[in-house]
Amino acid sequence: MHEIGWLELPNQLNARDVGGLPLAGGGSTRAGVLMRCETPDLLTDEAVARLSSAYGVRHVFDLRSVGEGLPVVQWPGIVRHSMPLLGRRAGAAQDADEARGVGDISAGQVDVLGDDADLDLATVDVHGAGRLYMGMAERGKDAFAQALRLLTDDDAGPTLVHCTAGKDRTGVLVALLLSVVGVERQAIVDDYSATRIHLREMFRRIDRIPSQPRLQPGTPAAAALRDAAPESMEAFLDAVGERYGTAAEFFLKAGAEPVWIERWRERFVDA
Repeated sequence: MHEIGWLELPNQLNARDVGGLPLAGGGSTRAGVLMRCETPDLLTDEAVARLSSAYGVRHVFDLRSVGEGLPVVQWPGIVRHSMPLLGRRAGAAQDADEARGVGDISAGQVDVLGDDADLDLATVDVHGAGRLYMGMAERGKDAFAQALRLLTDDDAGPTLVHCTAGKDRTGVLVALLLSVVGVERQAIVDDYSATRIHLREMFRRIDRIPSQPRLQPGTPAAAALRDAAPESMEAFLDAVGERYGTAAEFFLKAGAEPVWIERWRERFVDA
């Protein structure tokens, strides 16, 4: 497993840089370009200041649904982009009450199932979680295309991506962004499953946040949805290959321009 580039951010347990990951054809991803974390509701003022001072973060992609977590406040020198990955379908929910029924599969929210009616959240296994990720990617394709565009704009800079746990919505987007530049498959899987290291304590903290969708006692949801098993990412990558061939083809069919993919490779790959 590659060395994990943990970010030193107070109260964050799942924050890391995805630079330094090996590419199949040689080389690696460039550090200081793309970072990931769990909900910023856990960030202290000191941590927010460190995002720009220590890590140079200029953009934050928030993949959560409208009304999920605490109200968003702006941070000095950082642009926070609201990019809801899931709503009633692909896009933002109409209001906060509607949003609480969608988005976070870790909280047992069933609307991510879409057309996969044969998947039961009460019994879904680690492979089924990967199938959920494929549905999530397809329903959130507009947000993914937007992310790639913003990452390659002239104004692009070091970017932090998050959702709530930083493993499902964030994990899917990051996996596609890694795959499209040719990161070794095992490194993509390892990066995803690194979330397991602090998973139990992270969920304990997240479940205390006001307005945060949470898994209520007695809610039928399988343990696989509160995990970051490598098999789940393997199943997702298999599904991308079966349906699209490559991550690049996924982005193109989602509405991305070919030049965005080339710019992303130039920006993210450290030969």
